[in-house]
Amino acid sequence: MNIKNTLRGILYILLFFLILCFILGFLNMLHPLLDSLSHFRVYFLFLILIILLLVSFFHEKRITLIYFGFIIMGLYYFYWLLQPFQVTSMDMNKTNHLKHLQFNLNFKNHRVSDLKEFLKENSIDIVTLQEVTSKHQKILEEMQYEPFTIEFSKDYPYVSRKKGAYPYQQYCEFQSVGGLAILSKYPINQEKSICMKGEGLLSSQLIIHGQRINVVSLHLYWPFPYSQAEQVAKIKEVFRHVKAPLLIAGDFNAVSWSHSVKEIEEASSTQVVNGLRWSIDLKKDLPFIPFMKLSIDHTLLSSEFEVNNIYVVKDFGSDHFPILTKFRY
Repeated sequence: MNIKNTLRGILYILLFFLILCFILGFLNMLHPLLDSLSHFRVYFLFLILIILLLVSFFHEKRITLIYFGFIIMGLYYFYWLLQPFQVTSMDMNKTNHLKHLQFNLNFKNHRVSDLKEFLKENSIDIVTLQEVTSKHQKILEEMQYEPFTIEFSKDYPYVSRKKGAYPYQQYCEFQSVGGLAILSKYPINQEKSICMKGEGLLSSQLIIHGQRINVVSLHLYWPFPYSQAEQVAKIKEVFRHVKAPLLIAGDFNAVSWSHSVKEIEEASSTQVVNGLRWSIDLKKDLPFIPFMKLSIDHTLLSSEFEVNNIYVVKDFGSDHFPILTKFRY
């Protein structure tokens, strides 16, 4: 066997393996392993297209044209997967505007002070956080009150500390990597708050301009070999009680087309904000593949909300990137 045939054989084996992984990812409802495979759909397709191009040169023109047909179809789907956010509607009756930031802090993060400044400078209304350690919480709680400042009121005790940028905060323990948090400029209805301790869900009901809006901070495990499926099964039950208007945001450890995200969408009557956003950089975990990024942090909204814009903002010391959403209702 000559070198040409050996090379062609290797390429065909790689092509078969990649196509198998790519197709199995579409069957992610069958098993969490397949859901994990679906996370890498973009990369599988990218490699498939390259190998198809290489393999095409080993054949006569007629067969090569068939390969190029498959390549064109693959490129179209690749283009579709990489689409950024697009505004889908414009309801002029929705005049109340809000800014929301979703961010997995990372339990090793030492730049929370930089995040505080960003939140203040950009007047973010609602913040959902994951991997919040006790040290992080102590720093964030400093934003509940303005230091060394008092304010007067007509009600007893007439004098109190002046409210800070985020006077309303809720926290919920998760795992050793840290818990969940919701920070808000608006009052939180404590009676309607839910903390699923150790399960990765914190829900708070905010009262904004007289309207009650439910906000959920979520942190899921990786699908396989971890227990994301079992976790989602428990979390879904919460949405029998937590209704629209509803904002769900968090580190899903799952892409938007995964089975787990689809299950939460269905249970909560929400939808992932459209567009692909690379929200985690895996170069620390996978140094041999320095370009590897995934889109696993999401914001889900019920139909009462309309998104004006959503985008990834600058690095604040985590392997995840913050996602800023501007919406109205």
